[in-house]
Amino acid sequence: MASRLNKRVLASYSMVALPIGAMAMPIAIYLPPFYSGGLGLSLATVGLIFTLARVWDLITDPVMGVVIDRYGSRWGQYKHWVALAIPLLMLAIYKLFLPNPSDVDAVYLGGWLLVLYVGYTMLSISHNSWGSVLAGDYDERSKIFGWREIFIILGMGLVLAIPATLDLSGDTGISEKMAAMGMFCLVLFPLTVLPTVLGVPDKRSIRPETVGLKDALELLRSNPILWRLLFADFTTAFAMSATAALYIFFATYVFELKDHASLALLLYFFAGFLAMPAWLKLAYRMGKVGAIKIAIGYTMLLQAGLFFATDPGNVPLFWSYTFLAGLAFGAGPTLLHSMMADLTDLDESKTGQKRAGMYFALLATINKLGGASAVGLTLTLADRLFNFTPGSDNSPEAIQGLLLIFCFAPAAAFAVTYLPLHRYPLSKPTRAEIKQELSNQT
Repeated sequence: MASRLNKRVLASYSMVALPIGAMAMPIAIYLPPFYSGGLGLSLATVGLIFTLARVWDLITDPVMGVVIDRYGSRWGQYKHWVALAIPLLMLAIYKLFLPNPSDVDAVYLGGWLLVLYVGYTMLSISHNSWGSVLAGDYDERSKIFGWREIFIILGMGLVLAIPATLDLSGDTGISEKMAAMGMFCLVLFPLTVLPTVLGVPDKRSIRPETVGLKDALELLRSNPILWRLLFADFTTAFAMSATAALYIFFATYVFELKDHASLALLLYFFAGFLAMPAWLKLAYRMGKVGAIKIAIGYTMLLQAGLFFATDPGNVPLFWSYTFLAGLAFGAGPTLLHSMMADLTDLDESKTGQKRAGMYFALLATINKLGGASAVGLTLTLADRLFNFTPGSDNSPEAIQGLLLIFCFAPAAAFAVTYLPLHRYPLSKPTRAEIKQELSNQT
């Protein structure tokens, strides 16, 4: 199926990424303060629930990867899984974004998060695996995952325009903002999945997948390149999620610019949208690993430097930081997904099996675990170590502690990311050799 992709196929494939981004952003930024502030759960409880729900993905993601690889349909290998995920996601979004306050407790939040994550797992693994098969060339894969990331960023920007607009129209609470963003996602999912499932080619794998869970564990143990990539994915997910989980608190209590937070986030994703073509060109020119090293180094220095430059009430500084941070937002996810697609070819050349679902399931598992660990750790540290409490008068020490976590938790995680990327062996020339070997096998 892999061939040069025209813009119609690229756009159709990427369309369903719009609501993926629109759903993910409020979950990362608004859902923790929504349930810990407006709905009465403690910050530590919310952090623990998010962490435990993600740990559940350690089971569901590999299982889903095996199932997706093994069970195609007459419509193809992946598109039916994309379609099946949508109803699950819509139900979970309705329950999480528009809850009845009297029903809300720790079990309610945890249960519906599990449903949401199962639907997201099904959608993300099948969609990413589909993209790896659509694009067979080293640079084409950066292009298709770059397009996907652009649509995700666009979805994030569109959904964040909702609370920003509500802020401008008057004093609107977080419940109204969550309800409006939830309804937006509920409308967007069915509208965008149609071009994806109807307009993108898909076919069943010629060599059906037979790998089981024991094989998946052996796959982990015996593939050092996979370990490197999963390590890098964990640390980048940790860094990005730590920033997302604390951003609203950072804007409200550190910069004392609560009314600017939602609108500034629009600028953040607008910057990411503008910068994605430049990151793709950089990856074409110097390789994926070189480009991602530049992206994480840039963000690491920006986060660390912010600690020494922060000035409460300084609007230009706050907006400048947000724009500069947004420039590198899409680089990591795009390039790591493209690198994983290349790794599936190496596996196929050795085993004769197409196991894209399993590989992207592992990537999804580690990404979620990194993100959930960041949410759980940063919120718990802010609560237990510095006595930071949302919605109350916090001491200068608590606010300084919040700033410390916001700046240096992501910076440290990005610094560690350099370790697995050092002398990463799967380069463009190596990928060309693998492609030739697969062609000879066929």
